[in-house]
Amino acid sequence: MERCPNCRARIEGTPDSCRRCGMDLALLQAVEQTADQQLQAALADLAAGDEHKAALSIQRALHLKRTPLAARIARYIAIRRTPID
Repeated sequence: MERCPNCRARIEGTPDSCRRCGMDLALLQAVEQTADQQLQAALADLAAGDEHKAALSIQRALHLKRTPLAARIARYIAIRRTPID
């Protein structure tokens, strides 16, 4: 997280609260960390050849935090799983 979602103050490091408005950021940071972990799990599952497991992991990541990389990986998995006529 680069900025506080409440007051848009720049966040430096990983503080538990915003320096400007005092908003508690711990839960938001935990969500971001979990999304990153799910993204890494999806990449590991793809590398291992388990596209079904990768699809589940990337969907979990997207539900927590939508990033351009996660969206591209989800599209890649969807294309690979689509049967060709």
